Amino acid sequence: MPLTFPSHAALPLPLKLWRPRWFDGVALVVGSAAPDLAYALDGSGLPVFPLSHQWPGLVLFCVPVTLVGAALARLAAPAVAAHLPSRPVALALPDYGVLGMARPAFAVSALSALLASASHLLWDRLTEPLPVLDLASSAGGLLAAVALAVHVGRARLLRAWHGEPPDRPVRPWLFWSVAALVTAAGAAVASRLPGAFLPHTTVARLLLALAAGLLAAAAVIRLVQPRPRP
Repeated sequence: MPLTFPSHAALPLPLKLWRPRWFDGVALVVGSAAPDLAYALDGSGLPVFPLSHQWPGLVLFCVPVTLVGAALARLAAPAVAAHLPSRPVALALPDYGVLGMARPAFAVSALSALLASASHLLWDRLTEPLPVLDLASSAGGLLAAVALAVHVGRARLLRAWHGEPPDRPVRPWLFWSVAALVTAAGAAVASRLPGAFLPHTTVARLLLALAAGLLAAAAVIRLVQPRPRP
């Protein structure tokens, strides 16, 4: 199967470029990875896999997970983006802070989550028969995702869609220390959980550990920033 991230995101993301108002880009990215996030629960006894890779699982697992993940990503986006490097200029990484200001309609986000998760399942079905297709599609998806990110950055599409990113206080040492600590702790726990010997399970858990680290760092920055005076 193609890489959970960013290869799978390369398939649904062009929808956002085609009709920016019709689709939620954050939900497209999170939704494209949602079926594989169930791997993180290997050994828990919860019936989420193989449900997440079946068509009913799109509604029962993938869409709810995507909506929660997209909401958390938006909450953290301003603080995370403020601490990202400004180079390479072509990626315009600080622009991603504006995602925290975007509020797509629920129907837009839910539809985007559903389509992105469905694209994941379809891509997996097409590449499962031959291992060489998995490798080729992972590499091709990675290159396509990078090309899409460069196009969005060079054209400053995030600003065109959502406006200027908000100003946020920057405390690099604090932010990256918290992010690294929480991510490392999550990775250490992941290495001891059931199924840790399975690559797909460990990759899903590491992605969640990284997400938890960035969310924790963003939360700390929000806590320590001075509150505006009335």
